[in-house]
Amino acid sequence: MTNSKIILLVVAVAVVAFGLGYFAKTSTTASPSTSEVQGTIGKPATETTEINPFTNVATIPATVDPSTIRFEKLKTVSLASKTKTTTDTENCKERQFRESDVTCQSVQVLEKVNAVEARYSYAGPVVSSSGEAIPGRDEFSVYFHPEDLSAAGPVNKLNREQGASLFEMTTSRPTVDEKVIDKAHSQFCDGNYVDGNWTRKDPNCQDHVVYMNQSVASPYLMVQVNVRRPASH
Repeated sequence: MTNSKIILLVVAVAVVAFGLGYFAKTSTTASPSTSEVQGTIGKPATETTEINPFTNVATIPATVDPSTIRFEKLKTVSLASKTKTTTDTENCKERQFRESDVTCQSVQVLEKVNAVEARYSYAGPVVSSSGEAIPGRDEFSVYFHPEDLSAAGPVNKLNREQGASLFEMTTSRPTVDEKVIDKAHSQFCDGNYVDGNWTRKDPNCQDHVVYMNQSVASPYLMVQVNVRRPASH
């Protein structure tokens, strides 16, 4: 081998070695950025929510007889007005293989406000300890600003009759939109059941179902409780 060929061979080896070293170096420095992206994607997401806990409206089943609704008592309570919800998807994925009941979200109460709870009861089915629905009385509550009832004095000291006299209660059954089949514009194929399966008489027939919105009575009664204002003179 001539000297010139030896020199060319040495140069070629050096160029290849330099290229491999540069590739290895750039590949190593790229790994941390990939890890950082995965860490950003897997970071738990948080969401802060402002809540208005004061409501004078409640819903109960429409099967309830409104005449059975009665006032029970007043109570001062502390209600959440601001919460922070954390969603940890990565932790949830790991836990779902070890636990049967896994929730990916946790809620933390950040702020609370004082309120007055007005509790009512009504005759209706309740779930027993055995899981059966039995006749009984169920309850609902509505919540007011303390200043709305400040004229009545300490609400915890009022008896049932005194507490009930502070409010006016009305019930209504609103209508809701429900999607139903438009029979006048729908087409259904004739057939019958064979071995428990619906079989069309004409295999080439295709059902054509058209839906429409229809206003129907809500399955719930809306109960509205208002503070009774003194009669003006």
